[in-house]
Amino acid sequence: MGYYYNIPLTNRKAQMKDENGKYTQHTKSVDLNNIPENFVITYYANKHKKIITRNGQWTKPDDFMTTGKAFVSKNGVVCFIYWDCDAEPDEKGNQWRMAKNPMTIKATQTIEG
Repeated sequence: MGYYYNIPLTNRKAQMKDENGKYTQHTKSVDLNNIPENFVITYYANKHKKIITRNGQWTKPDDFMTTGKAFVSKNGVVCFIYWDCDAEPDEKGNQWRMAKNPMTIKATQTIEG
């Protein structure tokens, strides 16, 4: 059982150019208060050239003060940075990943033992 979240397309600037080169006003925003701590995320990965699903979490496991991010790139792409629980750490111990839209996030329960 869980909840589904669709991160809406938003812009980090009040005005950005549309596909016709005209400036437009954007008012939608990403509400980071609704991001679950633990989730399953699905998105198209350019690196793998396919849709992938990963177990992720909003904060770094050993440091709850270090959180993920959600923002809109200068090209208007929603970017969501999360801790990939399934990933092999790189040489620095990094497991942060960036998902680009479209994506779906499903909250999951954690079982503490």
